[in-house]
Amino acid sequence: MSYEMLGITVLWTFLYGYLIVASIDFGAGFFSYYSVLTGQKHIINRLIERYLSPVWEVTNVFLIFFIVGIVGFFPDTAYYYGTALLVPGSIAIVLLAIRGSYYAFSHYGSGTKDNKWYALLYGASGLFIPAALSTVLTISEGGFIRKDGDQVVFLVQKLLHSPYSWSVVLLALVSVLYISAMFLTYYADRAKDEAALEVVRTYALGWSMPTILCSLLVFFRHRQA
Repeated sequence: MSYEMLGITVLWTFLYGYLIVASIDFGAGFFSYYSVLTGQKHIINRLIERYLSPVWEVTNVFLIFFIVGIVGFFPDTAYYYGTALLVPGSIAIVLLAIRGSYYAFSHYGSGTKDNKWYALLYGASGLFIPAALSTVLTISEGGFIRKDGDQVVFLVQKLLHSPYSWSVVLLALVSVLYISAMFLTYYADRAKDEAALEVVRTYALGWSMPTILCSLLVFFRHRQA
């Protein structure tokens, strides 16, 4: 196995692990806030907390390993992607810090769990983070970075006006909710929590068709890009 193939294999392993674990985490945050609005917090919140308690501290380890690995295996990516990922990366870091603060205060503080504004930030960050990080997938397809001599120029206007880019963002949002709902359905079934199972199963069924349609939209837009 070549050095490049080894690097790609390791990076995709870390990235895939992060995508699955983080999707469950982000979607659970949104469903936690949604349960507050619908009055179902007492039904599913205990289920969500049982899953997140041992997991939330290590979720971002996959992301850190991926970033360190991609710079280590392919140093040129830092040169080409540094400017392009400055804005979405900064937004994601701020939102991850907000989520981390919510976790810390909810587990070790008091009053955070019952505060609707904290719950709103927690739920909203679960959608904005994958939306910001999904731009990486769009940029990786090419066409949004131009090299003028020794200077790398990020074509931000082209990215913002690209239908393909927005279709990927939309897919990121709905797939996060679908993956999370499916896992919580499985988790509720294993925990024999019938009340929570009925609620999260409804979420899973509700987000299945939008995920399929958005997947088709991405393929359609990718062919046109």
